[in-house]
Amino acid sequence: MADLQRRRNEELARILHQLGWSPERLAREVSLALPPGLAISSTAPYKWRDRGMVPRSPHDQTVCEVLSRTLGMAVTYEQLWGRMGGHRGAKILSPRLLTDPWTADNAQTALREAATDAGPVRLTDLFRSADLDHAAERLSSPPPPVGGGEGALRVDPSLAGELGLSYRSKQRLERSCGGGLVLGPVRAELAMLAKLLELGAYDERLGRELYGTASRLARLAGWAAYDLGHDAAAQRAFVAALRAAHVSGDPRLGVAGLGALVVLATQGTGGRGLDAVTALRTALDAHGPALSPAGRARQLGRIARAHGRRGEAEQAEAAAARAFAELDGVPGTEEARADLAGMVGEGRLALGQHRMAKGLLAEAVAGLGPGRARAKAMLMVRLAEAHRCLGDQREAARTVGLARALAAGMQSERLARALRDFEAAGRAAAR
Repeated sequence: MADLQRRRNEELARILHQLGWSPERLAREVSLALPPGLAISSTAPYKWRDRGMVPRSPHDQTVCEVLSRTLGMAVTYEQLWGRMGGHRGAKILSPRLLTDPWTADNAQTALREAATDAGPVRLTDLFRSADLDHAAERLSSPPPPVGGGEGALRVDPSLAGELGLSYRSKQRLERSCGGGLVLGPVRAELAMLAKLLELGAYDERLGRELYGTASRLARLAGWAAYDLGHDAAAQRAFVAALRAAHVSGDPRLGVAGLGALVVLATQGTGGRGLDAVTALRTALDAHGPALSPAGRARQLGRIARAHGRRGEAEQAEAAAARAFAELDGVPGTEEARADLAGMVGEGRLALGQHRMAKGLLAEAVAGLGPGRARAKAMLMVRLAEAHRCLGDQREAARTVGLARALAAGMQSERLARALRDFEAAGRAAAR
């Protein structure tokens, strides 16, 4: 009966008062951040605030994520719910996740953590930039021995290829329909593969191939979580991808993991204070020749956009020039060039170079096909922002209308938030 006693959640009450939010407003924001079918009632936050009730997963973590994004600072599970009972304290990511020994066993642990959706994760600056630089340097060291491989489950070598096909199909769905559609299935497949690495029987060649597939799946889980606004979970998945890439012996996968962390550090809340650009540049200097021209251009584009968001115009220009040079004269890179134009255009927009941004963003929107619908819709919103900054309100309204139509049905909180922010900025300017 003690659990039924009313106990006011003073911390939640304090945060709502600070934001000027009613419980109904919190319910709306939490429901917007969740996939369809998981929305909460408008009265649920009253029970959390006034009766001390703790929401179940994934609502408990989603509340933390929503309040963290709005406040611009971490609201942890323990801070919000830890004193309310249930003994479900926050799952705290080890700050040594990047510096613990880079062994296959630790890679398996990181993969299992990335595959779970049960435990809340503290959203905070988990890593120091120096730790990430150290991780980038580790990618140049020889891969560790493949752990496991002596279990009772015999692994058919053809399974690695089939898992790769499954990864590619889910990646296409994530890019066209949003992260909410694939996050659960990707995590389930990643958990299965982590268990196979732990209990399976395989030789070194097959083991490294399986770790490579695990790295790709973990990175996809990170992108899906990032698309839903779950930045802490995305960071956890990207680091798991980085560790699995090291065991696989494929530096290209490691560079891709660092590139993902650059995006998270410069565009999400999960990387505040984290300079991932230096680590990615170090990895590119060491392993750039192993990447395709499109792969090098993609990472350089992320660096250019990151510099733009940090207000570093000269560095952004230099990185963008290098990125476009990678694709000059290379056949079959039209979509890669459009993707690059979008990244550089976003950087220009952040720098206030609105006319240059408009040209680049328009090129990106025209060049991305239906398989990149989510990115295309996001870039349409950015293009509408450029039109608005240049005083062309009619074209801004037309472009954002096209973006809204393309985004209909997508399970992407990041895109939905961009559309809401655009509309809110328009209403504020009209007052």
